[in-house]
Amino acid sequence: MAKISVQQRKYFVTRIEDSINTKINELRQANAAQVQNISEKAYTKYLKALKIDKELARFEKLDAEHRKLQTKLVNVYNEVRRSLGISQYHQDAPTVYNSSSAHDISTGFRYLCSKTAAKQETETAEGKLIKELEHKKRAAIDELHGVNELEGLKLTVNSILKGADVPLLGE
Repeated sequence: MAKISVQQRKYFVTRIEDSINTKINELRQANAAQVQNISEKAYTKYLKALKIDKELARFEKLDAEHRKLQTKLVNVYNEVRRSLGISQYHQDAPTVYNSSSAHDISTGFRYLCSKTAAKQETETAEGKLIKELEHKKRAAIDELHGVNELEGLKLTVNSILKGADVPLLGE
């Protein structure tokens, strides 16, 4: 038997491994569907063998409920956000997106509550002053635009707007 060098031995080992591994990979690909079928049939027994079958079933049920609740909360969040005129997100504004944490979801809704309260603030002295200044600002702008000169039109528009809980022209 002829002797071969270490370098030749390494070359032949690499060549043999490469050619056999190529054939093994081809066979694994051809067999992938059968392996998947065997796996699907054995899945229930596998979970029982690991003693997690009941926990996984409970997890799947809770996860489905969680996703349903999260979808509802995100939809409500989006509607409130739209109603407040918040169309863009800023890094400092909390959100309920990409979050499964109750803390993050609560923070998002606290943010919206704060924005809502800021628009409806009239219980403090400052809030009452803000409302009074906004009223004066609207009245001054209406005067500059000549709304008061169009008394008939103003009365007609105000009668249409009456009861809509919006500022009337000239007020």
